Amino acid sequence: MEPGESYRLNAETLGITHMEPPRTAVTVPKGGIVTILAIVAGPLAGNRMIDVIWNGKTVMLFAQDLRKRGELVDGAKP
Repeated sequence: MEPGESYRLNAETLGITHMEPPRTAVTVPKGGIVTILAIVAGPLAGNRMIDVIWNGKTVMLFAQDLRKRGELVDGAKP
């Protein structure tokens, strides 16, 4: 997983908005395309958080969720 890569989700996935308080849970739907902005925090093999762009918003996802539910999409744009 690298910044700039885009993934299509194969199952709906919980995300958290964090740019504007309060933080809010959002559901990124199956088929949603997310583009990685940055890897945020946590151990590489654990519950690391990733900032992604989805639907024009910055959302945090767990890396393990993206690994399990996402497939890399070449040339996709957020």
